[in-house]
Amino acid sequence: MRAVTRILAGILALALTCSLRAGETKVNENGTAVEEETPAGKNWIELGIGGVNIAGDDAQFKQEHRMSGDVFGGIQDLHFEQAIGKKGQLTVDGHAIFDNHDYDVKVDFTYQGVGYIRAGYTEFRSWYDGNGGFFPVGDIFFAPPHPEMTLDRGEVWIELGLRAPKLPEITLHYSHLFRDGRKDSTIWGDTTLTLVPVNGTRKIAPAFRDISETRDIFSADIVQNFDKTDIGLGMRYEHSEVDDRLQLERGAGQLPPFVVAPGAQRFITHRDQNNLDAFNGHVTTETRLNDSLWFTTAYSYSTLDSDVSGTRIIGSGYDAMYGDPILTLQSNDHGVLNLSGMSEVREHVVNANVMWIPAKQLTILAAFRYTHENKDSESTFLDTNTAANVAPFTATNPRGGFHLITPVARAGDSSDGYDNFAETFEIRYAGIDNWVFYVRGDWEEEDGNVKEHEVVDITDQGMLDKDTNLLTQKYTVGVNWYPTPGLNVAAQYFHKSADYDNDFKSELASPPVAGSERNQRLLSQELDTNDANVRVTWRPKLPANLGTIAFVTRYDYVRATIDGQWGISPAGTPGVGLTGTTLAEQRTAEITNHVITESITWNPCARLYLQGNGSYVLNKTNTPADFNLIPNTSPTVLDFRNDYWTASVSVGFVVDDKTDLRAEYSYYRADNYDNNSLVAQPYGMGAKEHTAGASVTRQIAKNVRLKLQYSYFNYRDELSGGHNNYDAHAVFSSLQFRF
Repeated sequence: MRAVTRILAGILALALTCSLRAGETKVNENGTAVEEETPAGKNWIELGIGGVNIAGDDAQFKQEHRMSGDVFGGIQDLHFEQAIGKKGQLTVDGHAIFDNHDYDVKVDFTYQGVGYIRAGYTEFRSWYDGNGGFFPVGDIFFAPPHPEMTLDRGEVWIELGLRAPKLPEITLHYSHLFRDGRKDSTIWGDTTLTLVPVNGTRKIAPAFRDISETRDIFSADIVQNFDKTDIGLGMRYEHSEVDDRLQLERGAGQLPPFVVAPGAQRFITHRDQNNLDAFNGHVTTETRLNDSLWFTTAYSYSTLDSDVSGTRIIGSGYDAMYGDPILTLQSNDHGVLNLSGMSEVREHVVNANVMWIPAKQLTILAAFRYTHENKDSESTFLDTNTAANVAPFTATNPRGGFHLITPVARAGDSSDGYDNFAETFEIRYAGIDNWVFYVRGDWEEEDGNVKEHEVVDITDQGMLDKDTNLLTQKYTVGVNWYPTPGLNVAAQYFHKSADYDNDFKSELASPPVAGSERNQRLLSQELDTNDANVRVTWRPKLPANLGTIAFVTRYDYVRATIDGQWGISPAGTPGVGLTGTTLAEQRTAEITNHVITESITWNPCARLYLQGNGSYVLNKTNTPADFNLIPNTSPTVLDFRNDYWTASVSVGFVVDDKTDLRAEYSYYRADNYDNNSLVAQPYGMGAKEHTAGASVTRQIAKNVRLKLQYSYFNYRDELSGGHNNYDAHAVFSSLQFRF
């Protein structure tokens, strides 16, 4: 409570200072107070201070609401503009909230008839909860190595623009972007300490990522008008550097005396390094043949070259070195050393668009795009593996343990290319009073080829060679109706389908291992989606003494299906295609989604308003895998549900011409948790959240405004076993000066 006490004291002092300053009024010769009639000003600065007191999972609160759990404050909002000479204008906008690590500033100097110089800096922080999974049998939960993690994102940029009459428009832009910090990962580690006697392994151990990324982008664009045509030329160069680490734990907690010596707990650090250079050059044209016919074209050429490197090392702790002593290695603990690779991408894109208005209320749009892309990649690395210890057994060579063996060299290369065609055709008609109709069709066809080649040690594994084909179609129809000034109705339906096919010409030569998924190949997949939605906005006319009211109602219905066909390719002669079993086509998912939302806004009088919002979502994915595997008594894979509903209400009241009051409340509920822990790891959100708040705004003087705000948060989460629960109280005040 110390933080809250300090905040309240600061707010009190701030309010007292403002009140004193507001009382500094001038008096006339008779001693009567005279209120100065000075303009409020077009510039302002808003100072703020606040803080949060959290009971429970601090990191979960910060992740959800993006607020620091301590005292924070600074410049909430700043705007300054100043004329420089007769044609110059300087503008500064920004905010800087300390401890929330939320900074943004933009400076703009524009000189009319010449151009502008703009520059800015942005940085913000995201918080992440380090918790992993929770297993309800025995209340198994592993404390994360980093309960609270943060990731800072930012950008510094500058832009110069030439905007002189009769000269081309030239724009130069440079940006430096970064991501630095740490965040959680859902690639959780495994453990057998679940108290489940059969198939007791569950992935619940927390994992995290160390992030260090930078990007530098330079772009230049020039646009020149030639009579009815604008021609644009541009280029963009980007250089990025990535050095990320995935840190996870395997065999979590599996050490003596909980398991037989030497145990199985080990830590994996997967390092990913990538240096990338990308270049793009493009040209655009826009021709206005007349007021009813426009034609645009564009061509783009892009190159991307990247170098990759990295390691995957298993040790007794995070960031271990290869070869460090570790007694808990297990069978097939594969690692990676000396990864080195490169990738090259070349892409050409051409598009053309026509907009035609043959009649006043009729608009026709047609568009075409062609894309050709080639990608070549190759990499080499050392595959590290383990073998069982053999006698004589010692403290460093324990019985039942494993040790590293000589790494095996592996190399791979791939090449793929595709040709993609996309077309769009749309008609919009508004020739009937109070009606707007539109229809649209989108099509995409793609043909490609993929080759993958692998060498293990000195053995050539052959080549996978397949042709790919993709066809997507989307058809949309819609109507907007305005029957009365206070009522409008919008309805839309679309159907989308995507068909993907693989034609295997040859396979890798290595024989498949029994039970392995390596040689299970997707032959075809079809996705179909039907979406219908309707929105009604109604503002009925009320008696004058009841004020105004507005209703917004929306309903969405989505149904989607996914069908697929797989084949099993056994060992065969290199160059021979898919020769194994072709399985029957299987419907792998049926997705149904209903969304109902309602918003009501009522202003009973000019000084009072009430607003209510509600939504109810029914979302279900059916899977054919939801059956009992013998000897289980419940399904391992469940139909997925994401049903939830939300409700909120807010009220605002204008006390007088200087004071406003506002209060709000919101509620969230999801009840999808299904405990099938004896056969699987339970998933499905089961949570409740209440949020309530109140604020008062007071115009202390013509150019000074004070705001006080309080919020309460209550969150309960069943899926995490209560480990993500929290209660929080937040207070905040701001003071705005206009000048």
